Amino acid sequence: MSDKNKKYTSSGSGRVTVLRGRGALLVILALMLALCVRFAYLQIFDPKDYRTAALDQYTSSVTIPAKRGAIYANDGTTELAVSATVYNCFISPFDIENDEELNTVANGLSEILSVDRETIITKGQKKNSKYQVIKKFLSETEEAAVRKFVKENSLAGVINLEETTKRYYRYGNFAAHVLGFTGTDNRGLSGVESAYDEYLSGVDGKSVKAADGYGNELDSGVGSTYIPASNGLNVVTTLDWMIQNTVEKYIKQAYEEHKPNGRVQCLVMDVNNGELLASAIYPSFDLNNYNNLSEFYQTQYDVFVGTEDERSEYKSKLLYEMWNNTIATQTYEPGSTFKIITSAIALEEGSIDTVNSTFKCGGAYNVAGTTIHCHRLSGHGKQTFAEALVNSCNPAFIQIGSSIGAKSFKKYFEEFGYTKISGSDIIGEASSIYYGTTGAQFEALELAVYSFGQTFKVTPLQHLRAVSAVANGGYLVVPHTVKSLTDEDGNVVRTFDYETDRQVISTETCNTIIKALTNSTKNASVSGYNVVSKTGTSEKRDTEREDDYISSCVTFAPAEDPQIAILVLVDDPTSGQHYGSAVAAPVVSNILTEVLPHLGIAPNTAEEETKTVVDYRLKKAEAAKLLIEKEGLKCVIKGKGETVVTQLPEAGTVISKDGVVILYTEGTEVEANVKVPNLKGNSPSVAIKSLLNSNLNVSISGIFNGDYRNCEVVSQSVPAGEYVVPGTVIELEFLYEEAIE
Repeated sequence: MSDKNKKYTSSGSGRVTVLRGRGALLVILALMLALCVRFAYLQIFDPKDYRTAALDQYTSSVTIPAKRGAIYANDGTTELAVSATVYNCFISPFDIENDEELNTVANGLSEILSVDRETIITKGQKKNSKYQVIKKFLSETEEAAVRKFVKENSLAGVINLEETTKRYYRYGNFAAHVLGFTGTDNRGLSGVESAYDEYLSGVDGKSVKAADGYGNELDSGVGSTYIPASNGLNVVTTLDWMIQNTVEKYIKQAYEEHKPNGRVQCLVMDVNNGELLASAIYPSFDLNNYNNLSEFYQTQYDVFVGTEDERSEYKSKLLYEMWNNTIATQTYEPGSTFKIITSAIALEEGSIDTVNSTFKCGGAYNVAGTTIHCHRLSGHGKQTFAEALVNSCNPAFIQIGSSIGAKSFKKYFEEFGYTKISGSDIIGEASSIYYGTTGAQFEALELAVYSFGQTFKVTPLQHLRAVSAVANGGYLVVPHTVKSLTDEDGNVVRTFDYETDRQVISTETCNTIIKALTNSTKNASVSGYNVVSKTGTSEKRDTEREDDYISSCVTFAPAEDPQIAILVLVDDPTSGQHYGSAVAAPVVSNILTEVLPHLGIAPNTAEEETKTVVDYRLKKAEAAKLLIEKEGLKCVIKGKGETVVTQLPEAGTVISKDGVVILYTEGTEVEANVKVPNLKGNSPSVAIKSLLNSNLNVSISGIFNGDYRNCEVVSQSVPAGEYVVPGTVIELEFLYEEAIE
């Protein structure tokens, strides 16, 4: 190639390079221009959204939980449920220096908190995190052990405790089915806790601060935001602590005595405003450990045979059964207690009257080709209305129902609230099962059996509401469990007033029924008071077993001016007795004996005379004997000394007016040398005489106003054949032989 050609080639190559450089420069300038335009757009036209996005990248938000409100009894001061301060334990993997320290953390916390070690290791390996929860709601013992472990191993910042709250129920299983419980997120899951959750929960607060990716606070100039939590309101229930406690004591006693296959349930309601003063079911459960089966349900689970999945499913079924507030969610046939309602309808409609209407019972009655028997096979003969009601005579009530007629009966059945739920604040209230829901005909036979409370099903809550209308002059009230809300200073911020629904029957009709049933069931009565009672025994028709019954008793008191109504149900007792008069009525009597004085209702007749033993120790024996006999008591001196050193019963013991006091002088030992006789089945006079002749004292229950007729001993506090010291008080329980249903 010539030199000329070389020069030409060199010049062309340089020109290409220049052109390429200029092209690249133009591209760069174009990109810079586009970038400037974009920056200008972000700064001028759309700065807000992108600024927010940037802030989100380096700000963190922490929720400040609101404190859940407390739940109180009806006095507004007795705490039933509170939110106690507890601690959660969490670790900061970011601050764990090496694997050795992680192993130390995992080993220690696993042992202290009973948490799987591998779970802690896995959480500890999340190095970019400063917050990994190991366990919530530590016990006081666990909290103390964690603090000690942190201090001994210099793990501050690695292992941390954060303050939180946990629901705590002061009395464990007290009113468990009414109060309900909260979950791990502190939200109500059942009962009052769920029904009033929106008030109890409060509103969580929030704290916002700038932080880097590891949670370290930044000085960004943005500042921080703090919104305090608004704590929940307190709930004041309608529950009376003393009445609820008394009810729970006696339904547990009834359960242990009659060993029912089902539950024992009791409701106590203020008949004038619908406030539920007590509502209890036994067996119950511990609200503080609601996920643990109580003894009754654990026993069923222990004998269940199945695969692991089947056992897990069965346990869940038992838990839901244990939590179920069947007073509102389960229906039953009310039986003879419904005769109060049938009587009210007939009297209100004027289809019978108390003077001229009579009813004949020959032991059975035929309706539309079906023979219905009376509980008394020989029949009751000719009866007035009042006699038929007290006798609980089915043939008589078939005649009363017939006199009403199907149309009027159905009208009042609805008016008394049996065709819809009561409107209470109890979650999950069940609907009744009756002709309107089953589509069944309602003709002569159906009217006959409805008249004495069979072949339809209502909830205990519905039934007590209806019966209470007879107690309060004819008005249908709304049962409820909460009366007001209060703030942290105890100020009432809201009340829950339930208006009376309507007047169903006249006051005159109510008074007629009250008069007929006053003290008609002695086993449900209380000495010194007049009470109105009706018992029932209804057959369960939806079980595989035969002869399954629900024993019940409904009562309101005092008869002169009813203030409260009580309903007791014992589901399928197995003690050998199943009539409401023998099973449920004594429970009512026991409850009323304590509740009526508590409500400030004074007795209207003098109770059986008793004596309170005083202290005779250090007195001369003969002088003490004269004082004792002056009180009308018997005295026995044991020993030949002059001075009383020991006495039985001890000072302060209440004994019958015919009781005995044993005085022991110096040098005389107290010996258990008196054999307790077998008193079961004896009349009061025979039993009391037998004890006094053995130098033993007696305490009696179940006797109404000193009436010793038609009753016998059904239990004694000390078993027959056991030896006791002279002067020991033997408690005897009596039961009347009454009309059965």
